[in-house]
Amino acid sequence: MQKYLLAAVAAAAIASPAMARDGSGYVGIEGGALFPKNQHVDATVDFTDPLVTDITSTRAATVKHKTGYDVDLIGGYDFGMFRLEGELGYKRSSLKSANFNDAFITAFNTGAGTSFTGDEFDLNGHTSVLSGMINGLVDVGGNGGIGAYAGGGFGRARVKELGDSDSAWAWQLLAGVYMPVSDNIDIGLKYRYFRTGNLDFGDSTTFAGVGTGSGGVAAFDASNHYSSHSLLASLVFNFGAPAVAAAPVLAPPPPPPAAPATQTCPDGSVILATSSCPLPPPPPPPAPVERGERGR
Repeated sequence: MQKYLLAAVAAAAIASPAMARDGSGYVGIEGGALFPKNQHVDATVDFTDPLVTDITSTRAATVKHKTGYDVDLIGGYDFGMFRLEGELGYKRSSLKSANFNDAFITAFNTGAGTSFTGDEFDLNGHTSVLSGMINGLVDVGGNGGIGAYAGGGFGRARVKELGDSDSAWAWQLLAGVYMPVSDNIDIGLKYRYFRTGNLDFGDSTTFAGVGTGSGGVAAFDASNHYSSHSLLASLVFNFGAPAVAAAPVLAPPPPPPAAPATQTCPDGSVILATSSCPLPPPPPPPAPVERGERGR
């Protein structure tokens, strides 16, 4: 069983794509759900009948939005544990409801002679935000596996709401995770909290009186900030070349064994130094002595 587990681990390691993120540029697209926070709306009412008391600026309603969408384009450079990127984003959500203050509705109905509940007021349907941000992110992991990042951004946003538009400085907090799906492509999931500075925009509605009531103009103003939460899916292309696994370093082969020491014997033979040379052959016997003839 153990050998099958080891084989599976080795196969997974070979099949995993290697991403070259550090020291490279990247571009990407992101999109997902937008959850705007509630906003407060102030109102003033100018009645045409001078005998009817106008309504001065007062908290008139709380505006709620439906879940919208948030999309952006990003491009940046990965320095390793730090990323710097630019972002162009667009957010849009429709108006869900405007919950009007009871005191405001009572004063309005008294002056106009109506029985409005607040649903009759048109607050122009939707809110949109166009933003340009510079983000700084701390990046850990990645380079062939799951990575994570967190950081923030600062920039400028233009918000359209209540039939008007205004611009303000904006900031955001970001966090996300990602994983490679090919040699150069990541997919990921990202959270964003976005908030602008104070905005000043409004809309007005002309109304007619009923019976003895007065007509006039109701002006709505939202002089506060815009804030939202977003959950985005991301698709990022990395320009760096795929990381190449380093070749294993092999130990050098052992040196060949040293040749044994030898010696040359007097007879010219070569033998091991630990052996003895053969003895030389014995000298030849002396030649016989010649003697004269006998009796001479």
